[in-house]
Amino acid sequence: MNSEEKKTSTTTIFLIIGIAIVFVLIMFAIFSSPPSTQTPTSLRGLNVKFNGNTTLRSNTFFDLNFTISNPYEISIENTRIWVESGKLFTTLFAPLNNTTTIRTFPLILPKSNVTYYFGNVKVERVESEMRNVPIMMKILYDLRFSRNFTINVVNNNSLKLYGGIENMGIKQDKKEIKSPLSISFSYDPKNFIFEEGRKTYAPFKVIIENVGDGYCIDEIRLKLQSNRNIICEYNKTQIVSDSEIFIEPTKRLEIMCNYTLSYLKEKDFDSVNSRISIYCKYLESKTFLFNILP
Repeated sequence: MNSEEKKTSTTTIFLIIGIAIVFVLIMFAIFSSPPSTQTPTSLRGLNVKFNGNTTLRSNTFFDLNFTISNPYEISIENTRIWVESGKLFTTLFAPLNNTTTIRTFPLILPKSNVTYYFGNVKVERVESEMRNVPIMMKILYDLRFSRNFTINVVNNNSLKLYGGIENMGIKQDKKEIKSPLSISFSYDPKNFIFEEGRKTYAPFKVIIENVGDGYCIDEIRLKLQSNRNIICEYNKTQIVSDSEIFIEPTKRLEIMCNYTLSYLKEKDFDSVNSRISIYCKYLESKTFLFNILP
């Protein structure tokens, strides 16, 4: 290989290395970019996006423009939205709070969105750069959620005629409906088989969980609709069909229930359509961070 060929080969190698370094730097820049503070995301709560610049100049004005999306499979009603902050952000010399910035939306349908707009927010004068200054959005709405279920019970003498034990117990739609509160059941299908002289009732649990991004600010109102054979109890309060009780909200609560089986002496099988409905005022909070330049 002569000197000219060596020179060409060396140039080619350096060119390839240079291209590779540029590619690595580009990929590093892409994947190491800091996350945006404009859209707090949650797999469980409402989706809220701030439509604007989060870097602001002191002693100027800007607008709050948010898009709120309802990812749930239920509507949310009587929604009240407001923002709160410290004294670095004001409106007409008043703080941002649930009185000065409130907006209401009667109904937000599933998979739809609304716009919250509040203009002419003042950035107060600062003498040095301020970073990660929060503005908090509060979203309060009426949460109504129902779960339909069926109670299948059978006389032991007729079990084979109705497909066996796998068809007994609490049956509900396999598809889980996305909601801030969930309703599920815990039971043993064997208990829903009536045997005279041995089993007089079938025990099961109703489980209500807060799986959303917020919490109920008041008591949960619960209503049961079924037939007269079902009796539940929570905190020494009896719940029967068409009755309504109030429950203190917690992350998870369990309600013990019994379904009376003795009437199956005169009946082979029964399938009972039932429904549990819950209601509360539910509050979610989102935080957006701003930088203020002097």
